[in-house]
Amino acid sequence: MGMFERLLQPAWSSAPRGPRLLCAPSSPTVALLLALATVPGSARAAEGEIRIGNTTPYSGPAAAYGSVGKVISAYFQKVNDEGGIRGRKITYISYDDGYNPQKTVELTRRLVEEDKVDVIFASVGTATSAAVRPYLNANKIPQLFVGSGASIWDQPRDYPWTMGAQPSYQIEAHIHAQYLLEQHAGGTRIGVLYQDDEFGKDYLKGLKDGLGGKLPIVGEAAYAVTDTDINQQITKLKAAGANVLVDVSTPKFTVLAIRRLAELGWKPEHIIPTVSDSVATVLQPAGLQNAEGLLSATILYEGGAQGGDPGFAEWSAFMDRYAPAISKNNSLGIVGYALANLMVAVLRNCGDDFSRDNIMRQARSLKGTPIPMLIPGIVANTSASDHAPIEQMQMKRFVDGHWERFGPVRSGIDPGAVSDSFKAIFRYASSKRDLAGQLNANTVSLMTGSYGSTYSQMGADAASVLNDGINLRIMPILGSGSVQAVADILMLKGVDVGIVRKDTLSYLERKDFASNIRNQLVYVTKMFNEEMHVLAPRSIRTMRELDGKTVAVDLPDGSTFVTAINVFERLEIKPHLLYIEPRIALEMLRKGEIDAIIAVEGKPVPWLSQITDPNLHFVPVGYDKTLREDYLPSKLTADDYPNLISKSEPVDTIAAEAILASYNWQPGNERYRRLSLLVESLFSRVSELQRPPFHPKWQEMAPRAPVAGWTRLRVAQEWLDGTIKIPAPAAVSPVTGSRPKPVTAAVPSPRVPATAKPQAATSPEQARQTELYRRFLEWNAARH
Repeated sequence: MGMFERLLQPAWSSAPRGPRLLCAPSSPTVALLLALATVPGSARAAEGEIRIGNTTPYSGPAAAYGSVGKVISAYFQKVNDEGGIRGRKITYISYDDGYNPQKTVELTRRLVEEDKVDVIFASVGTATSAAVRPYLNANKIPQLFVGSGASIWDQPRDYPWTMGAQPSYQIEAHIHAQYLLEQHAGGTRIGVLYQDDEFGKDYLKGLKDGLGGKLPIVGEAAYAVTDTDINQQITKLKAAGANVLVDVSTPKFTVLAIRRLAELGWKPEHIIPTVSDSVATVLQPAGLQNAEGLLSATILYEGGAQGGDPGFAEWSAFMDRYAPAISKNNSLGIVGYALANLMVAVLRNCGDDFSRDNIMRQARSLKGTPIPMLIPGIVANTSASDHAPIEQMQMKRFVDGHWERFGPVRSGIDPGAVSDSFKAIFRYASSKRDLAGQLNANTVSLMTGSYGSTYSQMGADAASVLNDGINLRIMPILGSGSVQAVADILMLKGVDVGIVRKDTLSYLERKDFASNIRNQLVYVTKMFNEEMHVLAPRSIRTMRELDGKTVAVDLPDGSTFVTAINVFERLEIKPHLLYIEPRIALEMLRKGEIDAIIAVEGKPVPWLSQITDPNLHFVPVGYDKTLREDYLPSKLTADDYPNLISKSEPVDTIAAEAILASYNWQPGNERYRRLSLLVESLFSRVSELQRPPFHPKWQEMAPRAPVAGWTRLRVAQEWLDGTIKIPAPAAVSPVTGSRPKPVTAAVPSPRVPATAKPQAATSPEQARQTELYRRFLEWNAARH
């Protein structure tokens, strides 16, 4: 019998077409490298149907969640029986992945490439869904309403085709923390049992953030999904003196925890997660008498028969007709019903356009959408920047064999809590010394340039992308440019790195202003090229004509100042230099009080882009032989400055190399450790900085490009060589809640022997690479 003919026909489904529950065949798991493959563009669903794919653990350690997939299938059968969506029937294909990420990858590829589904919907599991997220986003396949409360599903900038559904584990933990802070005062001692994966760690981070250090966590105990029992973990938490147990476990282990507490006679206040609150699959197997008094939180309107919920009768009738094998006491059945309703609401909003683009567009446009069997007042809201539809819950307690909700409907989002600074202040009173030490230890100061400059914009970009709460903070500092940055790195306390122009050091050495400076300053990475802009009246056509003229070259501590002096000296041109800011100089130029302005910054420079004066233009700067030691050839084009340059007449110029520089700290030094955090984050996430809306000059950043005459910071060289492991941030607790690392580093790290030494920038091989790079730039400039 063929694989697709192995169709299960449970008692709750008798339809020969429409929803299908398919059992995945036993086969060797496929490597995760499959996630890098592309999808044939022609693979689309047939007209007249909407194909929805799903993976769910119908077997294995999380088999209890199979009820979700079964109820979803049953609900789609109901929709088909009633005529479908605008005449289209839903074909629902759900495979058993056994809660195994490798199998999820294999089956998701099959759903997309062979079954040709339009959308992946409500697949269960954090690790399993995360394993296919890059593949689905790369191929623009909607991954909607993931059956996991991980906070990572709400990352629309990085993963615009992925969306969660239920409140995140962090939101749920915040709500539990709110309850504990309201109901408990002195004497409360919290113990946490958690699953040692993203689910457990995400929840633990949310709990700690929510508590803000106001109630003590006296013990933490992790278990693995492969463990056969959790006796040791329970014993550890009991011995720690915990009188509140926050139990972050999946159903199998929640059953074990409830039973073990009863065996030990230990009776802490016991809080369990929503994913494990099913009466039928968790509490009954654990013993209802043992579950008495349990606490949890919910979005579901359970017990609606007693409360008169208008949607309860409809849900009950549906379960009787379409899913009689699923107990009404199984809250996971309600979850499946709610998710299916949410998916149908999105499809009904699609009109006649069921393209993947439109399905995703409608999923991002939910506004106050009610969902049957959710607590009144809890609705779904989404937008292009908000992929977390539901963010409210209500506490509940297990009493006399059933759950009873109590207290207000709580929001798990504190608007102030999005601020890391607020969180630091909230924790200040309870852990002042440790927190202050951690904040200072993991802060890297970055000297940039003046307000509005390329340097300052890129410093702000770096902070936006690389900041990771208390684990790493980039603190950009406005400065005057390259000269000041060099002085500050060498002498100013607290300055870790700065953006420096390569020719600044050459000039300082040539003038004998600094001895041994190349042994004190090192570079982390080449950043970008900065083009020389010479703005003058059209009557001045060449650089030579500036001899004896008055030229503004910015302030004396800036980068332009040094480059201008260096270029004029090498070209043997002797203008009268005026050290004033460009915004002042521009008005003087228009009045004829000066003859030219020089700005050496990464194109396009905002203030130059705004000039519309027809009497001004850019003077060409030829790539003279005397300039080739310190500069590269470049061009200014109409794309850069449409108001000043015609498309047919680009302007030749030169470019200076900007680098990220630091003092030459050695291993073992605290400042070296701090720089290692910057290296790890910057090199791993450079691809994020190279996308809009960040400065286009990030696209020129080349971590592997050598900088002639310079030595690279040791930790940066070793990172590129792949010979070291970056040390962790200084931390107060073992769970830091740092951002997940990208699936692939932006800069590949080929392995070399651990004994390899960082190569000096003047080695023959690097000199050859530099020369090849220079020739490429010359060739590239000549093409335009």
